[in-house]
Amino acid sequence: MNPQNILANNLSRLIRNAGTPIRVNYYTASLGSVWDDDATYTISGNSVWTSGIILPINATRGNSDATLLEQGKIINGDIKLFVHGSLVFTGSHFAIRIQIGSPAGNQYSMITDGPIQASVQNTYIYKKIFLRRLQGSTLFGE
Repeated sequence: MNPQNILANNLSRLIRNAGTPIRVNYYTASLGSVWDDDATYTISGNSVWTSGIILPINATRGNSDATLLEQGKIINGDIKLFVHGSLVFTGSHFAIRIQIGSPAGNQYSMITDGPIQASVQNTYIYKKIFLRRLQGSTLFGE
Protein backbone atom coordinates (compact mmCIF):
# COMPACT_ATOMS: atom_id res chain seq x y z
CA MET A 1 0.00 0.00 0.00
CA ASN A 2 1.40 3.42 -0.94
CA PRO A 3 2.04 6.17 1.66
CA GLN A 4 -0.79 8.48 0.56
CA ASN A 5 -3.36 5.67 0.93
CA ILE A 6 -2.05 4.76 4.39
CA LEU A 7 -2.22 8.41 5.49
CA ALA A 8 -5.69 8.90 3.96
CA ASN A 9 -7.04 5.73 5.61
CA ASN A 10 -5.64 6.67 9.03
CA LEU A 11 -7.04 10.19 8.78
CA SER A 12 -10.42 8.81 7.68
CA ARG A 13 -10.45 6.57 10.74
CA LEU A 14 -9.60 9.55 12.98
CA ILE A 15 -12.36 11.70 11.45
CA ARG A 16 -14.86 8.85 11.75
CA ASN A 17 -14.00 8.12 15.41
CA ALA A 18 -13.45 11.66 16.71
CA GLY A 19 -15.65 13.59 14.30
CA THR A 20 -19.12 15.04 14.45
CA PRO A 21 -21.84 14.06 11.96
CA ILE A 22 -22.26 16.65 9.20
CA ARG A 23 -24.53 16.94 6.19
CA VAL A 24 -23.32 18.72 3.05
CA ASN A 25 -26.02 20.18 0.79
CA TYR A 26 -25.11 21.37 -2.69
CA TYR A 27 -27.04 24.22 -4.31
CA THR A 28 -26.92 25.25 -7.96
CA ALA A 29 -26.83 29.01 -8.46
CA SER A 30 -28.93 30.52 -11.23
CA LEU A 31 -28.15 34.13 -11.97
CA GLY A 32 -30.79 36.61 -13.05
CA SER A 33 -31.02 38.30 -16.43
CA VAL A 34 -28.83 41.16 -17.65
CA TRP A 35 -30.98 43.62 -15.68
CA ASP A 36 -31.38 41.44 -12.59
CA ASP A 37 -28.25 40.21 -10.83
CA ASP A 38 -30.06 38.30 -8.07
CA ALA A 39 -29.03 34.68 -7.67
CA THR A 40 -31.48 31.87 -7.00
CA TYR A 41 -30.21 28.73 -5.27
CA THR A 42 -31.81 25.35 -5.92
CA ILE A 43 -30.81 22.19 -4.07
CA SER A 44 -28.79 20.00 -6.40
CA GLY A 45 -28.59 16.25 -6.00
CA ASN A 46 -28.51 14.33 -2.77
CA SER A 47 -27.09 15.47 0.54
CA VAL A 48 -23.83 13.88 1.63
CA TRP A 49 -23.70 12.61 5.24
CA THR A 50 -20.20 12.25 6.65
CA SER A 51 -18.12 13.23 9.68
CA GLY A 52 -15.82 16.14 10.31
CA ILE A 53 -13.60 17.41 13.09
CA ILE A 54 -14.71 20.83 14.29
CA LEU A 55 -12.30 23.23 15.97
CA PRO A 56 -12.61 26.86 17.05
CA ILE A 57 -10.58 29.63 15.43
CA ASN A 58 -7.11 29.92 16.99
CA ALA A 59 -6.25 33.61 17.31
CA THR A 60 -2.81 32.97 18.84
CA ARG A 61 -0.26 35.28 17.26
CA GLY A 62 1.70 33.54 14.51
CA ASN A 63 -1.09 31.06 13.77
CA SER A 64 -2.53 31.03 10.23
CA ASP A 65 -6.00 31.65 11.71
CA ALA A 66 -4.70 34.84 13.34
CA THR A 67 -3.48 36.05 9.95
CA LEU A 68 -6.90 35.46 8.40
CA LEU A 69 -8.51 37.29 11.35
CA GLU A 70 -6.20 40.28 10.84
CA GLN A 71 -7.07 40.32 7.13
CA GLY A 72 -10.79 40.27 7.95
CA LYS A 73 -11.40 37.04 6.02
CA ILE A 74 -12.69 35.27 9.13
CA ILE A 75 -14.16 36.60 12.38
CA ASN A 76 -14.30 35.39 15.96
CA GLY A 77 -17.10 32.87 16.20
CA ASP A 78 -16.27 31.19 12.88
CA ILE A 79 -15.14 27.56 13.05
CA LYS A 80 -12.76 25.23 11.22
CA LEU A 81 -13.95 21.93 9.80
CA PHE A 82 -11.56 19.14 8.81
CA VAL A 83 -12.98 16.52 6.42
CA HIS A 84 -11.74 13.78 4.12
CA GLY A 85 -9.97 15.07 1.04
CA SER A 86 -12.33 13.43 -1.45
CA LEU A 87 -15.31 15.70 -0.60
CA VAL A 88 -16.04 18.38 -3.20
CA PHE A 89 -16.42 21.93 -1.87
CA THR A 90 -15.57 24.10 -4.84
CA GLY A 91 -17.21 24.58 -8.18
CA SER A 92 -18.11 27.38 -10.51
CA HIS A 93 -21.84 26.71 -10.45
CA PHE A 94 -22.78 25.68 -6.93
CA ALA A 95 -22.84 26.84 -3.34
CA ILE A 96 -22.66 24.73 -0.21
CA ARG A 97 -24.55 24.66 3.07
CA ILE A 98 -23.27 22.44 5.87
CA GLN A 99 -25.39 21.20 8.75
CA ILE A 100 -23.48 20.18 11.86
CA GLY A 101 -25.11 17.54 14.02
CA SER A 102 -27.80 14.99 13.44
CA PRO A 103 -30.77 14.91 13.05
CA ALA A 104 -31.00 18.71 13.09
CA GLY A 105 -28.23 21.16 13.80
CA ASN A 106 -26.95 24.60 13.00
CA GLN A 107 -26.47 25.54 9.36
CA TYR A 108 -23.13 26.91 8.15
CA SER A 109 -21.77 28.33 4.93
CA MET A 110 -18.19 28.09 3.69
CA ILE A 111 -16.23 31.33 3.86
CA THR A 112 -12.91 32.55 2.45
CA ASP A 113 -11.81 31.51 -0.99
CA GLY A 114 -12.43 27.80 -0.55
CA PRO A 115 -10.97 24.85 1.28
CA ILE A 116 -7.32 24.47 2.17
CA GLN A 117 -6.32 21.12 0.72
CA ALA A 118 -3.44 18.94 1.87
CA SER A 119 -2.17 16.44 -0.66
CA VAL A 120 0.46 13.74 -0.93
CA GLN A 121 1.55 12.79 -4.45
CA ASN A 122 -1.56 14.45 -5.98
CA THR A 123 -3.98 12.65 -3.62
CA TYR A 124 -5.99 14.96 -1.36
CA ILE A 125 -5.70 13.65 2.20
CA TYR A 126 -7.86 16.20 4.01
CA LYS A 127 -9.52 19.57 3.54
CA LYS A 128 -9.79 22.40 6.04
CA ILE A 129 -12.80 24.64 5.58
CA PHE A 130 -13.71 27.80 7.48
CA LEU A 131 -17.42 28.05 8.26
CA ARG A 132 -19.74 30.80 9.45
CA ARG A 133 -23.06 30.06 11.12
CA LEU A 134 -26.03 31.12 9.05
CA GLN A 135 -28.69 33.32 10.55
CA GLY A 136 -32.00 32.25 9.05
CA SER A 137 -31.94 30.37 5.77
CA THR A 138 -29.60 32.40 3.56
CA LEU A 139 -26.27 31.23 2.23
CA PHE A 140 -23.23 33.37 2.99
CA GLY A 141 -22.88 35.89 0.19
CA GLU A 142 -26.53 35.79 -0.90
